[in-house]
Amino acid sequence: MTRRNALERLRNNAQDPISSIPLARGRKRSNRSWDRVHRGISYFVPAILNEQAKVVRASILALAQNHMTNTSSVAAALIEFSLTHARQGKLVVEARPNANRRKMALTWEEVDGWPQKIPQVVKRIVKDKTKNIYLNYRWDRELDMQIKALAGEAISPGEVVVFLLNYALAAHKQGRLMLKEEAIAVTKK
Repeated sequence: MTRRNALERLRNNAQDPISSIPLARGRKRSNRSWDRVHRGISYFVPAILNEQAKVVRASILALAQNHMTNTSSVAAALIEFSLTHARQGKLVVEARPNANRRKMALTWEEVDGWPQKIPQVVKRIVKDKTKNIYLNYRWDRELDMQIKALAGEAISPGEVVVFLLNYALAAHKQGRLMLKEEAIAVTKK
C-alpha cells in the first residue's frame, strides 16, 4: 500500500483550507428588557461598615447557594423579617451621633484677656482609599420606602440595610428564623 500525501489536494487550490474553516456566527444580543424593568436598588454603605457589609453580602450569597435561589430573594426575606420586627417594636433603630462628623458652631465675643496661642495643625494619617461599597438587591419598591422611612434624615439607608440584614442573619444563626423554599409557577405569555 502506497502512502498518499495529505497536502496534495492543496497544491491545486491554495485557498481550499481557508474556505473549509466555518465562519463565526453572529451572536444575538440577549434581551435585557426584564433587567431594565426590574432594576435593583442600590444602597451606599458608609466606610465604617464596609467590613460588616462584606460579611453580610457573603452570608447572603452562601444562603442563596444553599437554598438554590438568588441573593435578592434571600435578602428580601431577611429584610421583611427585620422590618416586621421593627413594626412590632421588637427591634428599635436609633440614630447615634458620630463623634468624627460632629462640628461645633462658633460665635465670637470680645474680651480683655490673656493672649491666646494658635495650636499647630494635627496632621491626620490618611488611610488607603478603599473602594466604596454598595449593596444592590432586587426587591419591592415598598420595602425600599420602608427602609428609607426607618432611616429618616439622621441615618443613611445603607446603614439601615446593613443593620437590618445583620439582625436577621443573627436570628437565623440563633435558630429563630428559618428560610423555606416555595415553588414558583412560571408561565410563558
